Amino acid sequence: MTSSPGASSRANRRLSARFACRLTVSYSVGAEWHPATGMDLSSTGCRLRLGEDLVRGVGLRVRFEHAGPDGTPLLAELGGDVIWTRLEGLSYQAGVQFTSDDAHLHQILETLGSGPVPS
Repeated sequence: MTSSPGASSRANRRLSARFACRLTVSYSVGAEWHPATGMDLSSTGCRLRLGEDLVRGVGLRVRFEHAGPDGTPLLAELGGDVIWTRLEGLSYQAGVQFTSDDAHLHQILETLGSGPVPS
C-alpha cells in the first residue's frame, strides 16, 4: 500500500499505552536529586517537566511516588535515557525511555488506569 503525498513516514514508536498524569517525581543525573513532574507515564517511559534542559542521550534515575488505592505510598525507581528535550513555556520537557523495570511502577500504572496493566 502506498501512502498519500505529505503523509508522515514516522512510525508510532510507543511500545505501550501512556496514562496522562501529574506525579511528583525526582530525577538524578549524578549524585544530586532534583524535583520534577512526571507526565504521560507508561511501563516503558514518561515525559518529565523540569527546571533544566537535559542533554539528549544522558542516562538518569527517576523516582516516582503515588498513593495506592488504600492510601499507602507506592514508590518506584527506574533508570532511563533522555530521548528528546524541548522548552515549553517556562519549563523544560524531557522524554525518558526506561532502561530498567520496577514492579512498583506497574502498581502505580494500575492506579492511574481503569484496570490491570499488562507486563
